[in-house]
Amino acid sequence: MTAPMRSYLRAFAIRIAAGIPVVLLVTFLATALSDLMPGSAAQAILGEFATPEQIAQLNAAYGYDLPAWQRYLRWLGGAVQGDFGVTLYSQQPVAEVLLARAAVTFEIALAAMLLSLAIAIPLALAMAARAGSRIDGAFRIAASAMLAVPTFVSVVVLSLLFSITLRWLPATGWVPLFEDPLENLRHIALPVLCLSVHQVAYFFRVARNEFLATLQQDFIASARAKGFSTPYILWRHALMPSLPQILTVMGLSLTYLLGGSFIVESFFAVPGIGWTVLAAVQDHDLAMVQAILCLTVAIFVIVFACVDLGYALIDPRLEVR
Repeated sequence: MTAPMRSYLRAFAIRIAAGIPVVLLVTFLATALSDLMPGSAAQAILGEFATPEQIAQLNAAYGYDLPAWQRYLRWLGGAVQGDFGVTLYSQQPVAEVLLARAAVTFEIALAAMLLSLAIAIPLALAMAARAGSRIDGAFRIAASAMLAVPTFVSVVVLSLLFSITLRWLPATGWVPLFEDPLENLRHIALPVLCLSVHQVAYFFRVARNEFLATLQQDFIASARAKGFSTPYILWRHALMPSLPQILTVMGLSLTYLLGGSFIVESFFAVPGIGWTVLAAVQDHDLAMVQAILCLTVAIFVIVFACVDLGYALIDPRLEVR
């Protein structure tokens, strides 16, 4: 293993270790705050006509009668071994259910981010080259309008357009990618479009401003003096110096898309993490809630660690620490 590779791995491990206390704090708070939720898991399972004896027996079976810190230590002991418990109703392993649901959410989030980048980056380059023109002003106004549209509004509007009026896309449901790729594409289209509305505008505004600042640098004037074409200057000389800022935006975008999946998955009945956590909170399924929070925080820590190290990969002048 080369010395640079060892430096990257060491820096990555340090950043992951720094995020472990955050994971512990969030999952512990989930255990502690569960005592403040109205009702109880035992009541939700047994129904409103359950006797106090039945409720006490079920609480003892699941450990809900223990103090929060004891329940948390019991959960943590299993979690470090990969055992996150079982779901409250179906009694399936939480890790197995969560893995399947996370794959759905990641597919939607990554597809939305890639679509947003594919639209926004070329458009931002083109408008940066035409800064101050009427078409540039029109796109900036459109981007501001798109940023002002909440996700739930885009969900309703796009559903009315593509599902009810045009009947091009299904309004609800989900088909796994490896079961039927074409049907998966049809079912993923609306959720991805709804999440991309805000992201296209966000990427466009950030990238355009970054490209505009880069185009004012002296090395761009030198490239023009050498006779390089405008497309070559934009893609070779304007895009590369702007990649660190775009990488930061991509990291923030992924966290936004994972959070935005709650609304989209609930509306389109998509069995992802967002839909699952809403059902888990409603059903007092603490094991599932803790596992989802643990996974979510871990993802954020990993994403921002990768973004931080990505700066050094893009610009070798930066030192890895």
